[in-house]
Amino acid sequence: MKHKLLISHLFFFIISLAIVYFKIEEKYLIWNMILALLALDFSFCLNRFKNLFLILIFGLLWFFFYPNTFYMLTDVVHMDFVTSIFSDSRSLILYFLFLASILFGLLCGAESINQVFKRFAIKDFYVKSAFMLLLSLVSSLAIHLGRYARLNSWDIVLRPMLVIDELTKLFSPDALPFILGFTFLQMMVLLFLNQDNIK
Repeated sequence: MKHKLLISHLFFFIISLAIVYFKIEEKYLIWNMILALLALDFSFCLNRFKNLFLILIFGLLWFFFYPNTFYMLTDVVHMDFVTSIFSDSRSLILYFLFLASILFGLLCGAESINQVFKRFAIKDFYVKSAFMLLLSLVSSLAIHLGRYARLNSWDIVLRPMLVIDELTKLFSPDALPFILGFTFLQMMVLLFLNQDNIK
C-alpha cells in the first residue's frame, strides 16, 4: 500500500515538474491532478484508520473528491493543438503532458475504488459492479456540474443551495448524453482496472 501511495505522488511531481519546466500555459492541469490525488489520498486514509469517526470523515471526503478523477477527461476540449503534434515538437510535448495528466486522474479514481473495496472487504462481483455503476452515475452528475456550472467539490459545503439548484437542472434531455456517456466511460475503465473484479 505504501508503495502505491509513493508511486502515485512521484508521478504527480514528475508530470507537474514537466509542465513547469516546459513553461506550459495550461497550469490548471496541475490543479486538476491535485484534486484527483486528494481523492486517492483520502481513500488510503480511509483504509488506514479504524476509528469510526475518521472512517466517516475520510469516506465523505473521498466521495466528494472522487468526481475530480474522471473530470480530467473533460480537459480534452483544450487539446486544439492535436493536428500539429507530428509536425511541431512543442505540440507533441503538450500532447503527452495532457495525456499523462488525464491518465493520472483516471488511475487515481480506479485505485481509490480499489482501496474502498479493500477497506470494507467487498469482494462480490455483483455488489462491486452495482456500487461502481451508482458511483459512476453520481460522479457523472458532479462532472457535469463542474464543467458547465463551474462548481467545485467544496461547494457542497460552502454553497449547498446552489449545488441543489444546479442539480435540478441536470434532469433534462440536453444533459442526458453527457451523463450517460461519462457513466459508460467510467464503468468501462473501472471494470477493466478494478482488481479481481473480472476473472
